[in-house]
Amino acid sequence: MFKRKCKFLFILVTLFILVSSFSLATPEPRTVEDGNSIMPISENVPNDTEPINEEVPNEGTISDPEIIYNDLYLASDKLEIDQLVDGNVYAFGNEVVVKGEIAGNLFIFANKVTFEESAYIYSSLFVAASEVNISGYVCDVYSFANKFTLNANAYVGRDLNVSANTITINGLVRRDAHLNAATYNIFSKNENLIGGNLEYSSSTELDIPEGIVGGEIKYNKETVNEESVIEKIFDYIFDAINGLVYTLVVLLLALWLAPKFVNRVSNMDTKKAFISLGIGIVAPLAILFALILLVFSGVASLVSVSAIFLFIAICMSGNAFASIYFGALFTKLLKWDGKLKFVLASLISALAIWVISQIPYIGGIFGFLVALFGIGTLFVNAVYRKEIETEKAHQEIKE
Repeated sequence: MFKRKCKFLFILVTLFILVSSFSLATPEPRTVEDGNSIMPISENVPNDTEPINEEVPNEGTISDPEIIYNDLYLASDKLEIDQLVDGNVYAFGNEVVVKGEIAGNLFIFANKVTFEESAYIYSSLFVAASEVNISGYVCDVYSFANKFTLNANAYVGRDLNVSANTITINGLVRRDAHLNAATYNIFSKNENLIGGNLEYSSSTELDIPEGIVGGEIKYNKETVNEESVIEKIFDYIFDAINGLVYTLVVLLLALWLAPKFVNRVSNMDTKKAFISLGIGIVAPLAILFALILLVFSGVASLVSVSAIFLFIAICMSGNAFASIYFGALFTKLLKWDGKLKFVLASLISALAIWVISQIPYIGGIFGFLVALFGIGTLFVNAVYRKEIETEKAHQEIKE
């Protein structure tokens, strides 16, 4: 259950990073209306109603800081975000340190993320990282991490939403906290850490002293449901049928929209088969790199999202295109003629690929290589027509 929720949160954060271009939250006053007052530990945290500080010290002098009035896209091995940004910030790197003030949302993908006391995020923080350490002020937090720490000088203006392996809370949360972790470390010096409600999930219930949570505490026990033999068999059958249906749809669409492409795949020789495997290894990496550049370049989000969905469709269709190739070999071996027998042979190949992929240890590697081969087959035969036209043109010139 924990891994499933983690995957869901990761996908949610990824989609938000790709399509979001607006602020979802605004800061609110820091006093709790129900009488459970939470005051910031550090006086460095400014009041919510104050505007962005227009003067910061610089080498002993007071000067006007750089203010960015657009969305900011950053990508590097080590990043230090110390600007004043009147917009959203998208950051991708190995180590990210946040020191500045951001009026919009902050999206981060990194290995290690650190928020210093001077950090002030007026809207929501979406972060997926191995390690997250937060000080300073953040309005809303949505985090997926291995280790998440809310330090003593941290202040969350609204809600805290975290899914992690280890969660440590030593700072203040003004409203509700929704937590999912295997290990919890909650510290307090006789003070209210969470002003609203606490909802958490774990394998065992926590012993939370009175006064730490201002509202109600809801515990969701993590349970591992072991599937019965019959349920596992039905899962395998459903998975196999799902793969066959997907292969059938791809094959029928290819026969209808690109019959010449199917013919080229069917007649592909051994040399092109090895080339297809190499292309299948290189092409996804190149496309993924291009997509990252596209997202961080500030190009229209519609173009980015369309390219991403196209890339996902290509990766999902790898086994289907490989099945077309092996189905053609099957028909030649059995001397079958006709489109119906070709479709049947392709489906038998797809089922054989699925069965071998279920073998422990080697099955996963085999399925991955077959998918890469299918992706390469798509790219190689998509440009094959141009090669034929070029050769014909050269022959016509010689004649």
